[in-house]
Amino acid sequence: MLGIIRVITLQEDSAIRLHGELIERRYGLPVISRCIPDQPRGVFNEETEAESIPKIITLARELEQQGCTAIGISCAADPALAEARAAVGVPVLGAGSCAALMALAYSSRIGVLTILEEVPPLIRSILGGAYLGMGRPDGVTTTLDLGTPAGRAGALAGAARLVERGAEALVLACTGFATIGLAAELEERLGIRAFDPILCLGAAAAASASASPPRAV
Repeated sequence: MLGIIRVITLQEDSAIRLHGELIERRYGLPVISRCIPDQPRGVFNEETEAESIPKIITLARELEQQGCTAIGISCAADPALAEARAAVGVPVLGAGSCAALMALAYSSRIGVLTILEEVPPLIRSILGGAYLGMGRPDGVTTTLDLGTPAGRAGALAGAARLVERGAEALVLACTGFATIGLAAELEERLGIRAFDPILCLGAAAAASASASPPRAV
C-alpha cells in the first residue's frame, strides 16, 4: 500500500484521490491519499514549505500506522522528505527527486519546468551538469493557476522555450502538471520526453514494492 501525501488542502474526495488514481491506473498499486490541513493554496514558496513540514511528518506517521509500506510526497519541491524518512520506518519518495532521477537516466540535456522562482534545490542537485535551465509559465504562481486555460497555455509556452534552448528532456517540477495531464501533451506537441512527477513517483514505488522481500507471517 502506497500512502500519498497531498501538500494542498482539498475538499472534494475525487480531487484528493486524483494523483493516487493516476498511479493506481498506471502501476496497479493500491493507494491511500491524504491532504495536509490549512493550506488551500498548497506549497509555492519558502514560507508555505516551512508550514507544510510538520503536517507532512504527522501524515507520514499516520499512513505508516494505517499499513502503508511506502509513502509518497506529492510535491516536486519534496518538502519534509528527509524529516519524513527519519520519522517513519518505510520508504519515503519525493515526486520531484523521482522525476529528476528518471530524466537523468534518459538525457544529459534537461530542462526544468516549474511554477517557482527557482528550481527546487534537490532537483537541481540531482541533475548536476545535465541541467540546461528552467522555464516558468507566465502568470502562474500556485498549482491552482495551472487549471486555467491561461495557466495551461503558459506551461506549454514555457516548455517550448526550453526546447528552443536545446533541452532533450523536461522535468515537470510541479505536481499540478500531473493534475492537468501536461506530460502527454508536451510529448505529442513538442516531440520531447517530459517526466511527470507523479508517474515517476509511482514507478519508483512500484519498483520498491517488487524488490521488497515478502513479510514473515
